[in-house]
Amino acid sequence: MLDIGALNYLAILSAGAAKFLVGRIWFSKIFFDTLWLQELGVSNKPYGSFSNRLLTKFGLCLLVSFSFSVLLQMLALDVRSSIAVAVIIAIGITSAQLGLSFSDEGRNVKLFLIYAIQSVAEFVIVVLILSLM
Repeated sequence: MLDIGALNYLAILSAGAAKFLVGRIWFSKIFFDTLWLQELGVSNKPYGSFSNRLLTKFGLCLLVSFSFSVLLQMLALDVRSSIAVAVIIAIGITSAQLGLSFSDEGRNVKLFLIYAIQSVAEFVIVVLILSLM
């Protein structure tokens, strides 16, 4: 049974922050910035207020972290099984749904793989932090 009060909110915050940082690094010049922008067909990063985008992204990272925390509490799995669940959700749900949208929009495989692999990496990191804290 779910007990919201028993969730580790420090772990949720830490996992959310880690997911946010991985995303920032993922789309930096160190990794996929140039290829990502090329595949999107734009020369600069997306428009909008930088601070609003950061706050939105961080809030969504916290939502993902909170959601995984609730799911892991409900399933009561060990670390290894929790990681398996994260990979299944990243590939079997998130990436599959993203792939359907990409197929409908005629987007290419490179861009899909950038996003899909990012989901796997971030979800595994989130689950590791939530499971080990």
